[in-house]
This record gives sequence, structure tokens and C-alpha cells, in this order.
Amino acid sequence: MSSAPTAQGWIINRGYDALFFIGTPLLSLVALLIASQYFSSADIAWFVLAFFAVGHHLPGFMRAYGERELFDRHKATFIISPLVVTAFVAWSVFNGHLGFFIFLALWDMWHFFMQHYGFMRIYDIKRRKPSAFSSRLDWWVTAVWFGYIVIDSPHYLINFLERCHRYGFGLFTWISPDFVFALREWVFYLALAIAVLYVANMVRERARGVPVVWPKLAISLTTFGAVYYAYIVLGDIILGYAITALAHDIQYFAIVWIYNHGVLKRSKELGSSFFRYLFADGRFRIVLFYVALILTYGCIEALARSTDNYLIYDVAKVVIAASAFLHYYYDGFMWKVRKKEIRRNFVAEGGEAPADAPRLELRERLQEAVSRWTGLRYAFETGRQVLYFGVPILFLAWSDATYSLSDVEVGEYMARMTPNVAKTHDDLGKVYVRQGQYDRAIAEHQKAVDLDPDFAQAYTHLGIAHSLSGELGRAAELHLQAIALDPEMAQAHYNLGVDYWGMGKLVEAERAFKRSIEVDDEYIRAYSALSQVYRKQGNRPKFVEFSTLAQELKKAAAREELGRNAMPWATGTVLARETLEKNH
Repeated sequence: MSSAPTAQGWIINRGYDALFFIGTPLLSLVALLIASQYFSSADIAWFVLAFFAVGHHLPGFMRAYGERELFDRHKATFIISPLVVTAFVAWSVFNGHLGFFIFLALWDMWHFFMQHYGFMRIYDIKRRKPSAFSSRLDWWVTAVWFGYIVIDSPHYLINFLERCHRYGFGLFTWISPDFVFALREWVFYLALAIAVLYVANMVRERARGVPVVWPKLAISLTTFGAVYYAYIVLGDIILGYAITALAHDIQYFAIVWIYNHGVLKRSKELGSSFFRYLFADGRFRIVLFYVALILTYGCIEALARSTDNYLIYDVAKVVIAASAFLHYYYDGFMWKVRKKEIRRNFVAEGGEAPADAPRLELRERLQEAVSRWTGLRYAFETGRQVLYFGVPILFLAWSDATYSLSDVEVGEYMARMTPNVAKTHDDLGKVYVRQGQYDRAIAEHQKAVDLDPDFAQAYTHLGIAHSLSGELGRAAELHLQAIALDPEMAQAHYNLGVDYWGMGKLVEAERAFKRSIEVDDEYIRAYSALSQVYRKQGNRPKFVEFSTLAQELKKAAAREELGRNAMPWATGTVLARETLEKNH
């Protein structure tokens, strides 16, 4: 793989660009759709998050702390930022204020958008000297079309609102659903108008002899197409996120690798540093070593998800969140195409400076003037980072501390916001069940199965509502429908057994509870229920056996709960909630 600029204006060459940049969104889409036939969306997303999303932070850090010229220019930022960010994130995690994950979710989308815009700028500058108007149009077409896809995706909206509620951020309810519906329509027409203007400008420039930048158009089409399919057509936001994250991360790995080769080609200051060892040799073993470092860094997420030690879990989460903040922040100024080193080391030999380069150079001269006074530089940088990161994180913590919306209020709001999405009605039905409002629960669960006849969980949830209303026969029919759609749903088998028990069908109840345990051998309720069946049948040995097993599982759950209570800083973590829900 060569990093030498080409006359044709490719980042590497036609073939490598098609593989690592232009074609990556489509390849990621196909690869993960195939993987979804063998693995769950949650497992795929976990793999991508751990070994790609978290792992891709490392290459940027390699450049920040390995490229001497860059480090010296931003030394105060690179030293102060990790300290400030880690301090605020640690305080938030150990006090159970996880609202900063909302901050990260929004910044992640902006980060994805800006990376794509950066590729458009690179291809533009490699092939011609772009006008300021053309560059602005690149930004607007990217921003508006990404914005339209996000706001038009009910699945993304649901996922985001659920996280807001989970992490104690209730200000989203100030936004009326009617406003969102209107905004979707406005953004759609704005996106069409921007697209028409974009094409018109391209035709106008072509008539004046300015070449069409086909790679820029190609990467935009593949990216927008893949994201549209992942967020809107697919209907599975977890898998959709994994697809977009994988494409983004692979592009990032490749761009950093190519850029760093350019740095080494031109730099005489690196000597025999680790940075030079890692990027100077393009042989396959070095590429493998580069990938191995990235995957190893991604193991932090794997550790957080696999441990039962809450101290380790929270520390890992602090590291991951701080790493994400720093990655987004550093990339925001390290990779600007306007910067001289980017043009010199990556964009092109003697590449044309963009129209807004003088403004950036003035800013850099001012920063250099400030940096002459070391104490002032570090004091200024500390204050800036406290404002930049501290204010939003503290605001989100305050929102969490003052949050008072009930599950019913949020459920009803989300059902109004996404009236044609089965999941929101199913979730609202579960809330009504917990409130004892069974008629309203039945109505919402029925809406869910009407909207999505293949939604297995909605059928068993509808069955629970009918069962609690005394309609055991109808409930059993619904649980059987759920099992027909998903034979491995332990909850449906258990619920079916409960209804058979209520109807006095002990043999059928026994069979259903056994099947529930076969599917999930840690389902405490199924063990307890099966023991009661054996007690009713007069089978004391089996009654004692399954009662004992149920008690042992309950004791194990109690020990985990005791561990949580012994670590108050872990209160409110996602892991704590997930474990509690699973065992109780």
C-alpha cells in the first residue's frame, strides 16, 4: 500500500480507494447483514463496538502523542484535556450520573458526519482548486441529508429517547411530537432543494471547464445509501448502528495509516521512535501488528461487559467514555483539511490551499503567540477544557438529579412521537401492566401486534395482560403464538405454564416450565413454578430438588446485590440495572 499522491486524484489509488473508502459503507452493510443470519444484532453490535468503535480511538492517539511536531504545537491541550475529561467522567460515573452518554451520542453522530465531509474535501482538493461556494455546498449537502436520515428514522429516535430517559435527561419532552413531524417534512424539502442546488452548481462548473470530482460523488452515494438503509429501511437500529460504525472505523483506520506514512516520508525528527517503527514499514506483519494494537485497545469494552466486579466495570467505563470524548475532541482539530500539515502530508504534493486557509493560519499565529508564555498557556487551556467539558457534563448531572418524569409519562410521550412503531406501543403496554391498568395495556399491546405481526415479545406481553384480566384461555393462545414466532423465548414458555397452572392443567404446565428452563437455565421463576407443580402432584423429591435449585439461584442473585450495595459508586450503572432485571 503506497501513500504517494497520484495524478488521478485518488487518496491511494483506484482499487484501494474503492476498498477502504468509497466501497466500505456497502461492504460493511453486506458483511453485517450476512452476519445477522448467524448472530444476534446485540452480539454483532457488541463486537463492532468493542473491537472497532473503541479500538479506532487508538490510531488518533498514536498521531496525537507520536507525531512530535503536532504534539509540540498542542502540548497544553494534549496534557490538560485527559486530566480534565477523566476527572469529570469519573465523578459522573461514580455518582451514578450517566447523562454524559447523551452528550457522547450526539457528538458521535457529528463526528461521523464530519469524517465524511472531510473525505469530500480531500477528493475535491486532490482534483482541483475548489471554490468557497462549492466547499460550503459539500458541507450543507452532507449535513442536511444526514440530518434528514436521522430525524426520519423512528428507530433512531426511539433509541435516543430511551437513553435520555434511562440516564435522567427529561428536557426532550419539551419538544412536541407535532413539531418533530413538521420538522421531518421541512428537512426533507430542504434536502431536496440542497441536492438540486448541488447538481446545478456542478453543471455550471462543468460548463466552465471545472472537472467533476467523481470519487467525491461516489463516496457520498455509498455512504448516504448505506446509512439510509441501516437507519430507515432495516428497522433494527442496533444492527444499523453497527453497520455505520464499522464503515466509519475502517475508513478511519485506513486514513490514519496512509497519513502517517506521509508524515514519515517527510519528517526527519522521528528517528528510531516507536511511531516510525509502526508506520514506516508497509509489510504485512506490521499491518497485522497495527491491527493487533487496535483490537487490544478495544478489549477494554470487552472487559467492562464481561466482569462481575463493579469497581472494574466502572473504571473501564470511565476509560472508555474519556477515550471517546478525547477522540472526538482531538479529531476535531487534528484532521482539518485546511491545516498545512494535512495538505502537505496527505492531500497532495503542493496541494492547493482552500479558500479559508488564511483565516485558519491567523488563528494558528494567535495560538502560537499565546503559547510563548508557558504558565498562561496551561492556565488558559485548563479553563477552556473545564468550560468545554465540565459545563455540559454538570448540566446533564443536574438534569439527572432533578428528573421526575414517570415511566407512564415517558411511555405515552414516545407512543405519540412514534405512533407507527410497534415497540413503543409494546413498551407502553408493559408500563400500564405495572400500573394495574390492564385494559389500557391490552389496547397498546394489540396495537403493537397489529403494526408488526411478527413481533413475538408483543404477543406474550399481550398474553400477560389478558392473563391478569382473568382471560387465561386467550392468554395461552397468545403465548403459543409468541412461541411459534420465537421457540427460544423462555419468558413465553414460562408465561404459558403460568396460564396452564391457573387452568388446572398441571401436565401442560410442567412441560412449559421445563421448556423454559431448557431455554434459560438461570430462569429463577421457572424453577420456583416447576417446584410448585411437583408439590401439587405430590412428587416431594422433585419438589425439594427444584425448590433447592431456585433458592440457590436466588442466593446467588442476592450475593450480587450485596456486592452492588457494598460499592455505592456503582449505583445506577447500566450493568447494575441489567443484572437486577435478569435475576429478579
